[in-house]
Amino acid sequence: MREFLRELAAVAVAALVYYLVRGAVSDRADEAFQRARDILDLEQRIWLDWETPIHEAILGTNALIDFANGTYFWGHMPLLIVLAVWLWRSHRSVWRTFRNALLISAAAGMVSYYLFPTAPPRLMPDLGFVDTLTVRAAPAYQAQEVGLFVNPYAALPSLHVGWALLAGLAVWQTSRHPLMRVFAVAIPLSQSWAVVATANHWTLDVFAGMAVCAVAWMLVVLRNRLSLSMPVHFNGS
Repeated sequence: MREFLRELAAVAVAALVYYLVRGAVSDRADEAFQRARDILDLEQRIWLDWETPIHEAILGTNALIDFANGTYFWGHMPLLIVLAVWLWRSHRSVWRTFRNALLISAAAGMVSYYLFPTAPPRLMPDLGFVDTLTVRAAPAYQAQEVGLFVNPYAALPSLHVGWALLAGLAVWQTSRHPLMRVFAVAIPLSQSWAVVATANHWTLDVFAGMAVCAVAWMLVVLRNRLSLSMPVHFNGS
C-alpha cells in the first residue's frame, strides 16, 4: 500500500506541475488564435480540415452532444485513474511502462503548450464552432474547470487523445481476449472523435498527440529492453 501511495504521489505532483505550466500562457491570446488559424489553413491545404463536418454532425441532437461530451470527459482522467489503479494492482510491468510514457508525454506537452499556445475550435464561434461542453456540461466537468489549472490555449498536441492511445496500448498488452483488444482500440479512436466533435481540438492536434505519446511509449519500451540486455556483473570474493 505504501508503494502505491508513493507512486500516486509522484504522478499527482507531476500532474500538478503539468497543469500549472498549462495555466502560465493564458495571456497570449493573439498568438494562440493566429496559430489556430494557421493550423486550419494548413489542414485545408492538405485536406485534413475534418473539424466542421464532424462537429456539425452532432449539433442539433442532444443525445449525440451528450455522448461526445461524456466520451471527452469520462474517457480522459476518470478512465486513466481507474486504469492506473488496475494496472498497478494486476500488471505491474505494464503499469511502469504506462506511467513513464505518461510522464514523458506530459513533459513534451508542457514544452509545446508554453512555446506554441494554440486556441481550440470551440473558442472560434466566428467559424461556426460551438463549445458543446459549456452548452450541456455535466457538473463533474464544470468542477474541474478551475481557472488556475486551465489553459484555454493548450490545444497542440491533444494529450486527451495521446493519453487515450497510451491507455489503449496498456490494455492491449494485458490481454489477448478479442473483446479486450477491441476495447483497447476503441479507447483512442473514440477519444479522437470526441475531441473533434466537441470542438476541443483541431485534426492536426489529434495526430500530434498520438505522435508524441507513441514516441514516448517506444522510448520507454526501448529503455526497458536495453536494461534487460545489459549484462549483470557480480564481484566475487
